[in-house]
Amino acid sequence: MGLSVAGTILERKKGPEAFPPESVGLLELSEVMDLYKSVGRRNIDYFAWIHDVYSWITLPSVSFEWKSALSEDKTKLTVFDILADDLADNHTTRSFSLLQELAEIPWKEKSQTAETSKFLDAGRRIWEDSLSSVSCYPRFKEFERIFYFDLRQVLSSMMYSYLANTEGIENPIETSFYSSYGCLVEVAIDMDLMCSPAFDMRELGLIRTIACLAQKVAHVGNMMTTYPSEVLESDVSSPIISLALRKGLIRRDELGVASTVPKLSKLEWVFKSRAHSYIRKVAECEKEIRSINLRGFSDFLIELIDKFEGSRSLR
Repeated sequence: MGLSVAGTILERKKGPEAFPPESVGLLELSEVMDLYKSVGRRNIDYFAWIHDVYSWITLPSVSFEWKSALSEDKTKLTVFDILADDLADNHTTRSFSLLQELAEIPWKEKSQTAETSKFLDAGRRIWEDSLSSVSCYPRFKEFERIFYFDLRQVLSSMMYSYLANTEGIENPIETSFYSSYGCLVEVAIDMDLMCSPAFDMRELGLIRTIACLAQKVAHVGNMMTTYPSEVLESDVSSPIISLALRKGLIRRDELGVASTVPKLSKLEWVFKSRAHSYIRKVAECEKEIRSINLRGFSDFLIELIDKFEGSRSLR
């Protein structure tokens, strides 16, 4: 069953069977939605869809008692991520100074910042609530530095998007490198591993290969649903828009116009083909992991591509 933001289904379950007691953050998921709604521009039903996806796809190694906490915390961090994206990409909310300050929130104590913006206040509250839960995961300390490294990559990708849209630095190599980080998949897999008691750290390089490939798959699925709105926002950091400009399928002065969107559809096969090549590589790599059983994770990624179609109407 899908989730409805307006209903009670987003409320936390009560009682010891729902969460390990120490993992519960201060904010209900519905309160995080309200915080975003006070400053953001997205349809918040999209976050309910995201929560549904996170409830469905986790590494098979995750301890059962942590699955609910993981799906909520990943959703909250996605809201934080999208706050940054709003400041980076959308021409009506774009702000480099706010983006810089938001990107520093995970590395600064509240006393070190003077938050005079509703954006920053919402970001601070969402981040602190998420971390209060994530820091209680059984293996948080083992993955803490990796988690913050991957989070830094996510926020650096937002900086790149801003500069691509305002300073003309966009180029195919950097766009290919940075664009997938905004999907937060590597961060999400870090969180899964924090709740995977059997995982052997000696296999970390292998599983990060899988995480990186899975992130690229998720990015393609996400891009297929977002590029129509990104054309209207003149967002050249979208790889499909970048490619269309380089191929001469569209001109820059055609961005921002709805009639431009169908011209990009003939490039969809390029990215879908890439996604399936990444999935084949995941299928090869998952066989090499010995400490946990990842067989079939590549099948989840095939389904994930299809699931993104369900979010098109929410963008």
